[in-house]
Amino acid sequence: MQKKKVLVWETLAKVSGGQKMTLTVMDMLSDKFEFCCLIPAEGMMSEELKKRSIPYVLMGDQTLPTGVKEKQVIFRYGWMSVKNVWKSLGVIRKYKPDILYAPGPAALPWSAVCGTLAHKPVIWHLHHIFLDGATKKLLNLCGNWKSVREIIAVSNCVGDQIVNEAAHKKVKVLYNPVDVEKYANGDATKIIAELEVKLGRKLREGVKIVTQIGAITKNKRQNVLISVIANLKNFGEDVVGLIVGDTVTEADRIFKRELEQQIEESGIKNQIVWMGFRSDIGDILAATDCVFVPSEEGLSLVAMEAMSAKRQVVTMNSSGAYELLNHAGCGTFYKEDDESSVINAVKKVLETPNLEETERGYAFCKKQTNANFKNKITNLFLDV
Repeated sequence: MQKKKVLVWETLAKVSGGQKMTLTVMDMLSDKFEFCCLIPAEGMMSEELKKRSIPYVLMGDQTLPTGVKEKQVIFRYGWMSVKNVWKSLGVIRKYKPDILYAPGPAALPWSAVCGTLAHKPVIWHLHHIFLDGATKKLLNLCGNWKSVREIIAVSNCVGDQIVNEAAHKKVKVLYNPVDVEKYANGDATKIIAELEVKLGRKLREGVKIVTQIGAITKNKRQNVLISVIANLKNFGEDVVGLIVGDTVTEADRIFKRELEQQIEESGIKNQIVWMGFRSDIGDILAATDCVFVPSEEGLSLVAMEAMSAKRQVVTMNSSGAYELLNHAGCGTFYKEDDESSVINAVKKVLETPNLEETERGYAFCKKQTNANFKNKITNLFLDV
């Protein structure tokens, strides 16, 4: 039986949580579908595609700031959209896909337009909480179009952003899968040795490690982690904060410099370690006492990885990370933008670990298997 062709939009050249999921989906569907990807530039994503022998087309820079969009960004997106849709239609004519699949946020409207003009069915995969009102309105408008056949959401709170009645009927909530074994058996000793070299001191018994994993960008709020570490130090706690991830845009690099200044002014240069982009997340989690998720996440793959490693997670009492942890029966929550609440939450986790909670989180993740997810998403693609 001939495989159906799927054209995939990805708007980042790097591989973060969303791109990991796109690669996972393509791996799962490779027995029934073949793929071609639209990506902005050569990078980690193109290297992963080469490993899989998946063809790709370079579309040019598609980076936009996260959060609320200013007028100049909206105009830039408009011009970017015209260029992208025009080039994408050319790829569609050449590749002749059966399905258009859009997991990249900026590409969601582009895929709807291309699907309408080229008479191709479109599948959206929503991973994000959209903080910008204009973005939500645009997605609700385009999501109502006939070309958009299915809208996969990684959580209920993500799916609930589609409020248009007709569009919301297309929403299917699918929690992401997680490879539990990949994160359950990490080697902490390697990471501890690395930290001691970077900090220039031995980590004595009883030191606590709080880790945040994700791209270094304002939307991820690494500044909250730095504030927590500074306050815990003032309380006499022996604690080290790990920032795992890298910058993508120039705005991110400016934000990182602001974080470095915050660390300097807080007097905690010997308590914060920049780990950069890492592939040994299982080892980092094994060395971690608390995984900190202060951002508005659609679901939080990081939280699922942490639960797989039986690590405690602290996040705010809203968004997809809260939904996920609450559903799993684990996690410690704080009030958003409440400094004392977040400090107390992290302090509580470090001082009184709850092993029953971590076991519940682990048991939940054991059920989020690749096999179950593959069966569900394969049926969604076959039904389009």
